[in-house]
Amino acid sequence: MIRTYMTQYKLAFSIILLSLTCMVNGLSFAEPTSQTAASAPSKTASPTAKIKKSPEAYFSDGLACLKRGDIACAQVALANTPSQSAYAKLLTGNIAAANQDFDSVFLLLLPLQADKTLTKEAGASLHASLALAYDNQGNTLRALEQRVAVESLLETPEAIQVNQSAIWQSLSAASREDLIEMRGNSLDTTIQGWVDLALTASNPSKQAYAAWHSAYPDHPATSIAQQLGEQYKAAAQAPTASGTKNITGQIALILPFSAEAYYPAADAIERGFMTAQQIDKGTAEVKIYPTQGDKNEIYSIYLQALNEGAHYVVGPLTRDEVGTLLGNRLAVPTLTLNYPETAAPLDNLYSYGLSADTEAAQIVKIARDLGMQSAAIVMSDDALSNRIAKSFSDAWIADGGQVKLNSSVADNNGLTALKSQIAAHPTDMIFIAANAEAARVIRPYLDIATPCFGISHIYSGIWQNSDDAPLTAVRFVDMPWLLDSTNPDFASYQLAATDLPPGEMQRWFALGADAYKLLSKIAEQPHTPFTLNGLTGKIQVSASGQISRELALGRFSKEGVVLEKKP
Repeated sequence: MIRTYMTQYKLAFSIILLSLTCMVNGLSFAEPTSQTAASAPSKTASPTAKIKKSPEAYFSDGLACLKRGDIACAQVALANTPSQSAYAKLLTGNIAAANQDFDSVFLLLLPLQADKTLTKEAGASLHASLALAYDNQGNTLRALEQRVAVESLLETPEAIQVNQSAIWQSLSAASREDLIEMRGNSLDTTIQGWVDLALTASNPSKQAYAAWHSAYPDHPATSIAQQLGEQYKAAAQAPTASGTKNITGQIALILPFSAEAYYPAADAIERGFMTAQQIDKGTAEVKIYPTQGDKNEIYSIYLQALNEGAHYVVGPLTRDEVGTLLGNRLAVPTLTLNYPETAAPLDNLYSYGLSADTEAAQIVKIARDLGMQSAAIVMSDDALSNRIAKSFSDAWIADGGQVKLNSSVADNNGLTALKSQIAAHPTDMIFIAANAEAARVIRPYLDIATPCFGISHIYSGIWQNSDDAPLTAVRFVDMPWLLDSTNPDFASYQLAATDLPPGEMQRWFALGADAYKLLSKIAEQPHTPFTLNGLTGKIQVSASGQISRELALGRFSKEGVVLEKKP
């Protein structure tokens, strides 16, 4: 694969910050939206507060700033930390790591490894930053040693899982020759176990994985080894079970890597796509073409891909890019990852994406099949929620339903008025067009006896989350990847997505995986209808290339999110 945009450092640093977030906050993520792919603002108190704090507290403030990518904020916390404190030196080193100043990282942090007074949080950040510095040097063994030290200081299973994903990613990038050399340079059994697992994965077999488990029965990587074994088994069986032919030639993957707002989504999509190709034992060359998400440049990038030998195109991602692209001739099978504003048949066109319109239409079908006739629509005051509400309203009315109330909530005054409006307009069901955070605020003001529904926008992706208590009994649709995670068909994908945040980034990963699976079937059976049970849902493709998707139905309960119905 040719990759022209993403740097190894940027991904590695995001993984380390994620591991620190898990450790400090118990893996509490804000779900990025498809428009901004940005995390919600942190609730961490400003380090500029005038209350006198301990060096440890200022250090924690600085870490919280780095978690948000706010280096200036971290420097304010540093200014408040006594300069001779070990925590000041440590925070300076962490800021240096964020700035990719790895010479300073070594200078500042190597001496601090002997300090036994540091908190676990501080010690973990020290070793994590040193691991990044060693990664930058290409010293995989030293980076591994540092991450093993990180794990000894982590306290939650989620943080440990993320740290292990960082270990595995680093080892997976090493050549077999380098791994063999590393194996001979360490006497630590934990280090040896990690390296031996990487060697096993580089030349896998059922017997090799069994031998590893026998040699390292209590190793921290046991769960990863189990997943790798399952992935190997699934990959070995896939060609026989599916009967699909391997895609040959070159695939152009056009994604907005050059736009900061879309970068996380693009990365998750690419990861899902490449994982699916690996499972399929695909041999096609995948070439990445980064875009800015700019509709004015997309067709020239498309032509560039064709001129450089693309036999298939996957992308672009943004609606504007797709709309512009479809105003031109498509010379090769092209699978766009969004839908145009107006659909029109076009040779070589296949459009697939995570459409709120599709999800709203499925809620309409579910409610109408239950005999519901009237609906109230409640939305938060933002553009995406308004679009979701309109999609539901249009589909509901088109299916013969009646909308008795359409209410937008912007503040507390709106919530008070909402309660009265709901009481004055009794309906068979209530549709909540809001994200998880807003829906938790809105739900207590609705009639508890009236069934409530939403789409995937309402679910943060954390199946057991105490913050979701207000949403108990609310039903929603989402992809099987999030609602049916124990499905054995998904086992071979789990490891590759482990370090992605829950919610939207997992959805983009699933979209990428299904995009590859769709392309494989399209290449094998052009102009032939087929059905695909994918991570994103049950996908149906017509002879004319029209693609539809059915999602799973879930429900919030006191015990967590419950899968009610598979697609």
